[in-house]
Amino acid sequence: MKNTLKTFLIAALLFVVSSECLRADDFTDAIMKAKKNLFAAMTINDEKGIVKSRGEFERILQLKKQEWIVNYYLAFIDYSIGSSAMSDPSNKDKVKKYTESALSLIDKSILVRDDFADAYILRYALQFNRWAYEQDKMADIIAASEEARNKAEKLEPDNPRLYLMDGVSTYYTPEMFGGGAKKAVPMLEKSLDLFGKRVEKEAYYPDWGKEMCYGFLTLAYLKRDDDGDKKLSSDLYTKATAEFPSSSFLSGYIKKEMEKLK
Repeated sequence: MKNTLKTFLIAALLFVVSSECLRADDFTDAIMKAKKNLFAAMTINDEKGIVKSRGEFERILQLKKQEWIVNYYLAFIDYSIGSSAMSDPSNKDKVKKYTESALSLIDKSILVRDDFADAYILRYALQFNRWAYEQDKMADIIAASEEARNKAEKLEPDNPRLYLMDGVSTYYTPEMFGGGAKKAVPMLEKSLDLFGKRVEKEAYYPDWGKEMCYGFLTLAYLKRDDDGDKKLSSDLYTKATAEFPSSSFLSGYIKKEMEKLK
């Protein structure tokens, strides 16, 4: 009787362990597939594909596992859609809708796990989008940006996405307010250097940004226009398109901006 009970308990334990492992594998497989589909759609600027991948992440939430990282990706998707909408001033309502949704989602992520630097970097980036519809809240936006940035830097000072966001925001900030291409260049150079050394702790962790860094550093060199900058810009763009040959961001937006600056 004792041996029978012992055998039953061991079998039950093995079933529980194997079930947990299966759920873990299901989660990893699902999020890696969704991540792959998301970045494939983003590469060609396919908003319908991006929205479709959002549905994949929403379904992953039903697994009730590591919801903080799933909410991170949902926030990142909404951030990306909102950011793309900023190119058209008439899209102010769309920018607000997706930015506010992203802020809510990233706060949910941080509430569950408050030591993930990339969540604060995304929150930092989202504050810039608020300028499109909340210019009357400048003090609040600046304070929220600094708070998120400082938290990210404290947690992970060598995260390349932190300096990427520094560089992009500085690039777009007028020189009279302490920004401009000249100040953005070293930030973007540091980001690109860190991307070259970066290895994420998990395959399903965020790894975006290098393509964006290539693009904005290409523009920053052209806009700074010091001796040799045109060649630096041209060489970097060639390197970027070789590494990201299908990038609509590089072949579309960055290429057009390069033509304006020449």
